[in-house]
Amino acid sequence: MYHRITTPSADPWELAVTPENFAAQLEVLRHFGAVRPLCELAPEETGAPHRQIAITFDDGYLDNLDAGLPILQAAGMPATMFISAGYTGSENRFWWDTLVQIFLETDQLPERMDIRLGSTRRVFKIGKSPSPARRQKMILTIWKDLVELDAQAIQDGVQRIADWAGVSRKATPQDRAMTLAEVQRLAGSGQIEIGGHTLSHPALTLVPPETAAREIAEGRAALRDWTGQPVESFAYPYGMHDDATASFVRDAGFKRSCTVLPGIATSATDPFRIPRLHVKNWPADEFEKQISSYVGR
Repeated sequence: MYHRITTPSADPWELAVTPENFAAQLEVLRHFGAVRPLCELAPEETGAPHRQIAITFDDGYLDNLDAGLPILQAAGMPATMFISAGYTGSENRFWWDTLVQIFLETDQLPERMDIRLGSTRRVFKIGKSPSPARRQKMILTIWKDLVELDAQAIQDGVQRIADWAGVSRKATPQDRAMTLAEVQRLAGSGQIEIGGHTLSHPALTLVPPETAAREIAEGRAALRDWTGQPVESFAYPYGMHDDATASFVRDAGFKRSCTVLPGIATSATDPFRIPRLHVKNWPADEFEKQISSYVGR
């Protein structure tokens, strides 16, 4: 499971892999099995390769197209990219990236923060020069406060924090989501399966059931309209899922969905709870070690 192919200045959740390491990781994968789009994995298919691998990306960052796709093409490998349709074409960063911009990349912050996020009042005495550890603690605390809110409350909360810090939410080419035309280019490459990832990337188990069902179904409908692909694969935002959300995914017309739980999929795996390995910015030798710890050689 990948998110970004780039070299960010800050990466608190270890979501980015550099282009150099990504290319090296793909070469390692050649020795472990046949790489297929997620929709073509067939653990029970007669004659299928003994070991099959799906490369997946979450969210829909521009760098998936600009940096990731050329490397995949050079390697001759397909991938499945899960797109949060509501962010497509947005001028603003993904909300968690705005938090990174504020708390980890802004040198001078106000010395005190007093902001209400949903029902939580969050007060920080920041001081003039907060340490990196202090900044890390603040961003993780705020992230946990926000992720439990609905989409509009998250956006409102992030805007209040941005106003407090005097930081623009406007995305740059380095951290923005793809536009509609770019998603269509990706889909038209012949190498990428487009998958659903809701509209606004909510924590599906924490929003009302009707909201979860709508986010899943409308996200799929938008992607189908834009790309002409069937859009049959889904990934749970943040990996958060339960029996109800799995049912919503099935009812929306998806045939499979991915979690963020590590593991190996087999013929016995629930197709709506497919595990994945979170790939970090590992050089080739460490990547090989990590893969081997799951599948052996």
